[in-house]
Amino acid sequence: MSSVSGIRLPGLATGMDTEAMVKAMVTADQEKIDKAQQKEQTVKWQQEIYREVMSDVIDFNEKYFSLTSKDSIVSSSAWNTLSITSSNSSVITATGTAGANNVDYKFDVKKLAEPAKAQSSIADLKKDSKLVSLGAKEEKFKIQLGTDDNNNPIYSNTIEITIDDTVETLINKINNSTDGKVKASYSEMTGKFTIETKDTGSSSEFKIVKEDGSSSDALDFLGLETKDSNGSLVKFDANGAKGSNSIIEVSSKDGTFTKTLSQESNTFTIDGVKYTVNSTGSAEITSKNDTDAVVKKMKSFVDDYNKIMDRVYDLVTEKKDSDYPPLTEAQKEEMEEDEIKDWEEKAKTGILRNDSEMRRFMDDMQKAIFGDKIDILNEMGISSHEDYNKRGQITLDESKFIAALQNDSEKAYKVFAGSSDSMMEKMKSTIKNYVGGSSSVFAKKAGLEKTASVANNFYSEQLKRQAELIKNLQNKMHDKEDKLYLKFGNLESQMNKLNSQMNYFMQG
Repeated sequence: MSSVSGIRLPGLATGMDTEAMVKAMVTADQEKIDKAQQKEQTVKWQQEIYREVMSDVIDFNEKYFSLTSKDSIVSSSAWNTLSITSSNSSVITATGTAGANNVDYKFDVKKLAEPAKAQSSIADLKKDSKLVSLGAKEEKFKIQLGTDDNNNPIYSNTIEITIDDTVETLINKINNSTDGKVKASYSEMTGKFTIETKDTGSSSEFKIVKEDGSSSDALDFLGLETKDSNGSLVKFDANGAKGSNSIIEVSSKDGTFTKTLSQESNTFTIDGVKYTVNSTGSAEITSKNDTDAVVKKMKSFVDDYNKIMDRVYDLVTEKKDSDYPPLTEAQKEEMEEDEIKDWEEKAKTGILRNDSEMRRFMDDMQKAIFGDKIDILNEMGISSHEDYNKRGQITLDESKFIAALQNDSEKAYKVFAGSSDSMMEKMKSTIKNYVGGSSSVFAKKAGLEKTASVANNFYSEQLKRQAELIKNLQNKMHDKEDKLYLKFGNLESQMNKLNSQMNYFMQG
């Protein structure tokens, strides 16, 4: 680049406004750049809107279709129509599931289910006590964790006692060897070392054995004790430790029914009611029909779903306002911040009109909801919205829905959520197809956060091409400007020479 074109001097000799003339001569080039940048901005907005919709759909999915969500609508307990109370929750509590029977019983908990357990009996045991000082020998042992379905013994990894081991390191070695099936611990309060199974009940057990499976006295130095079948403390020996079942006497209030339950776990389900036993003692469990919680959750589900469908429908039907294209940088410089914000809101309108993926999403969700179950869903209170302007949305007839729950809540649960071909399972599957990973429909279009598609998608590829086009157009315009300034510079130089000659002749 010449010094003249680089400095870009004004027309001192010619009297011309060089800057203005060059700017006017590249107006068409600047317009091409502006249009390319406006197209780039439109694609950015399209991608942003897509990702907002994706986020809303993912949040909806996690809120209602995840079993761990407090708002889950696919778990059996979400369809419980029984309100259950306990007269003494410190003894026993209960919750219903779909199709649960009414309960009105008295529970007398005689004994809780217990794990297989052994505990040290020696005095003055400390966490940092050296095992050799307690009489331990250097040796290897395993824990036999019962048997498998073929009656073959199940063993822990090999545990080795060394001269440097303490009670604490022994605990760590045991816990690291059993994959959580057995837990060793120490209580500073009682000074006791304990080893027990994770599971409770008479089928839980463990033994201390040598590597060949024969009985081992490797932990005898701890003076381990366990309970026999009568609940009395006995020495832990080759028989190992066994768990025990709970003993619960159940009776009807009128005395016409009595039964003794023996359960492996302190949490169990009978007749669709999940019981949790907390301590020995007596309590009455009673119930009454109450559909309010289920209806409230379904109303929330329908409302949130309709909000998503309402937005998608607006996006694919709203018309583009040609009076509001994306602003150029020059236009933004002449506007206030609020004016820019208002303009851009209008400029975003209609940029996804008739988007094929969005329309297909609406159609597929409708098919997932109704499919071949449209008649039974209508009977249970779910139907397509009658308003054409609310296409894709659904309505809930509360009276029909309540009647369906009261008539047979288990059937309602199966139709809505409790089977592989239920309405909500099909909705989940459709949502997964659209936002379930980097290969999903919307991810391929706009990119899904935290997946490879975030940079490799339709819109991102468009933005890369548009950025390259803008760069090329800008380089082309700059080259043209440089050539024009060079020409004007040469003209100035010639005019300076001519002026000098004229001055010379006039002086002569």
